[in-house]
Amino acid sequence: MGAVVTSGVVVVTGSASGLGARIRERASGDGWAVAGIDVAGGEYQADVRDPAALRRVFAEIRERYGRVAGLVNSAGLTRPGPSATLPEADWRMVVDVDLSGTFFACQAAFGHFAECASVVNISSIAAARGLPARAAYSAAKAGVTGLTNALAAEWGPLGFRVNAVGPAWTNTPLVRKMVADGVLDERSMTDAIPLGRLCTEDDVADAVLFLLSARASFVNGQTLYVDGGYSAAG
Repeated sequence: MGAVVTSGVVVVTGSASGLGARIRERASGDGWAVAGIDVAGGEYQADVRDPAALRRVFAEIRERYGRVAGLVNSAGLTRPGPSATLPEADWRMVVDVDLSGTFFACQAAFGHFAECASVVNISSIAAARGLPARAAYSAAKAGVTGLTNALAAEWGPLGFRVNAVGPAWTNTPLVRKMVADGVLDERSMTDAIPLGRLCTEDDVADAVLFLLSARASFVNGQTLYVDGGYSAAG
């Protein structure tokens, strides 16, 4: 189709805190108009598990900003715990938010995409490497990678690119809290990463902004692991 879009609105889900908030800030700093969606409120409030709410919000965004040039699906959560005793509610919550929410946001945005729009889904290294006590999260993020591939194949002929970014453990408020609570051990995490440190929010934002941009105009259906070599180390 035509030239790659370098202007227009970028929509970020999960934009109120953590990684989503940083991606929103960085996209705005790069000159994009940015609309944030979060269950906690902000510019646009919606639960990504609710397709009707997402359809309403995307219609409002279209009315205010015009067509959607980029969509970043950053809304997500985790509920760690032994697989044998993981509560059903925890499993459903993680899969519903991380996987179904990503699909519902893509679906709601579809009719509002600009020509050559770019979708970036936030996956995880958990999609590629088994993480003990993270069954729901690993399954959901593996699903996000599969969804990314399927949409890239289906929507590519329309000129829309769909990719994913898969971070390793990222130094977000959630991870810092889990370290403080003893759920995660920072030393063991950094020891497993060849570059010897946690991923930062800016590391992830850099990858997202690349995939949104014209520099990635022929990148489609890829998961870019931002993991300091963790996946390569086996």
